[in-house]
Formats: sequence, structure tokens, C-alpha cells
Amino acid sequence: MHIPFCKRLCWFCACRTQGTQKMRPVDAYVQTLIKEVSAVRAALPSTITMGRLHLGGGTPTMLSPETMNTLLSALFDAFDPSDDFEFSVEIDPTEASEPLLQTLIDFGMNRASIGVQDFAPDVQAAIGRLQSLEQTTTVLDFLRAAGLKAINLDLLYGLPFQTEDSFRQTLAHVVDMNPDRLAIYGYAHVPWMSKRQVLIKA
Repeated sequence: MHIPFCKRLCWFCACRTQGTQKMRPVDAYVQTLIKEVSAVRAALPSTITMGRLHLGGGTPTMLSPETMNTLLSALFDAFDPSDDFEFSVEIDPTEASEPLLQTLIDFGMNRASIGVQDFAPDVQAAIGRLQSLEQTTTVLDFLRAAGLKAINLDLLYGLPFQTEDSFRQTLAHVVDMNPDRLAIYGYAHVPWMSKRQVLIKA
């Protein structure tokens, strides 16, 4: 399930997202998603169960706990989870309140994918994504205290001002966080496809 909205648009990102500071269009989109869930349920055999659920973005963790509850309640009312059900969520630590994270856990989230990219302040400033080490560890600590064991960290290499030494320092922080999985991507500078990337000085 794609939540294609962000309160801030990271300059490096080439995902199909819409920036918004207001929740009204997001809530309207969620209502449309719920109608789609109902339509899909009606079109499928009653024996179909849900093996995997992934909430991606945009920023799914920008939803309020109440809106997330409404969305997931509709989904789980429509589809029973399978015995080996996996529920993963993309999490932006700068947009992830503890009540929202608890809502996801209550619905059975058992894998979290946490965006990091890089911890160096000059790199973060160059890509329009300010995210402190403390914000990231606070979310990690909350999830682990709630019993979540499968945690993924997303990193980017090839960003402005990254050096071998600076990225080594980011990796040292990552090792301290002890994730279960890493997703490491190379940055692709494609401003003709993603207009926001023009903000990154080539």
C-alpha cells in the first residue's frame, strides 16, 4: 500500500510523492484506498489470505494514529493474515510518533525499514534531509522495546560531500544500531526524471 505523500520532499528522492503540510488530501486518499481494498476483496475468492503487507511511501508514518487505525482495520477486516504473515513498514524517524508506531505494532508490524541515507550533517544538508542520530536511535529503541526484532536500515552512497572516511563513520553508527538487514543503494542523479533533484548541485 503506497502512501504517496511527504511533509518534506527529500531532494535525492525519485519516488512518486506529493509534498503537503495538510492532512486533508492524505485522509481523502486513505478513504480511496479503503474503497479499493473493498473492491479487490469483492473480486477475489473468499479463501485468499494476506501473506505480505508492505506500507511504503512517500511517508506512511506521517498518518495520524487514528487514520492508520482506520486504514488497517479496513484491510484486516477484508483479508485474514496467513500463518507466515509479514507486515513491513517504511519509517521516517523524523515523522514517526510513538502512538503511531504503537498502532502499527498493535496491528502486527513485524518488520521495520528505517530510512537513514547518511548521518553526516553536511551530506544531510546537501540532500535536504536533516535527521539526527538521536531521532533514529529513539525510534529503534522504541521498536525494540515493543518486541520488534526485524529491523532494516536504508543507506545511500554516492551523495554530495560523502567521503570514504565520512561514510565509514555512518557505517560505524549503523553497526552500533545492530540492524538485521541493510539496504544500500547508489544515488542516481536524474533531475530530468525527478525535478526536485535540481536542488542538489551537480
